[in-house]
Amino acid sequence: MKSLFDFISKKSLSITLFESASAGYLAYRISQDKNSGVLLDGSIVSYDLRFKKRILNIKQSLIRKYTAESQQVTTQLIVNGKKLFKSDIYISCTGLLKRGGSENKYKPVGTFFYCIYFKKDFYNFKITTKGKPTKKLKILYKAIMKSLSKILKNYYC
Repeated sequence: MKSLFDFISKKSLSITLFESASAGYLAYRISQDKNSGVLLDGSIVSYDLRFKKRILNIKQSLIRKYTAESQQVTTQLIVNGKKLFKSDIYISCTGLLKRGGSENKYKPVGTFFYCIYFKKDFYNFKITTKGKPTKKLKILYKAIMKSLSKILKNYYC
């Protein structure tokens, strides 16, 4: 990820995160980079539904229709969050790190949705992971960084 963050920093791009299931893990990982003070604007962790509703204005009707752990809610986190913060890159994620969410046979525990917004485009992704929560978060982080790298390469190359 080092070269990705060097690239983002050289392009003077900034990142804002809207995290749910990752509970700040993405911000923590990015904060470890030497360029974090330049590229990371901040992160909102909306782990609980009340935060999604109150802070990021996610409507109950959207949650009821699609569940809190869905691509629709993940995208809406950015749509609403962009009204609060100005960055070049926005990343949001929701998912099922462990039991107790909206898991079912089509969306098992270990399913994550993430969205990247860059240059007026939304890029939506879904992955399914296995293992202990720490392993799942590492897989999620790597997937997001790989997706972000591809998006930036497509734009700048």
